[in-house]
Amino acid sequence: MQTMEIKVPDHKTQQVKAFLKELGVTVKEKKIKSTPNADTIAAMNELKAGKGKKFKNVAELFGSI
Repeated sequence: MQTMEIKVPDHKTQQVKAFLKELGVTVKEKKIKSTPNADTIAAMNELKAGKGKKFKNVAELFGSI
């Protein structure tokens, strides 16, 4: 038995799975863990430090932009 890793466009996934199943191939999806980038980590740390802004409603939020 061999293991293959293939990358399939999201809109073709179901078709590829159906084809492989028809061939008798076992399909297991590999979960990809995403790591936040530096900007996201900095923003999370800022919020943890209590430096985030709070808004009473959506209008106030968009008014601040």
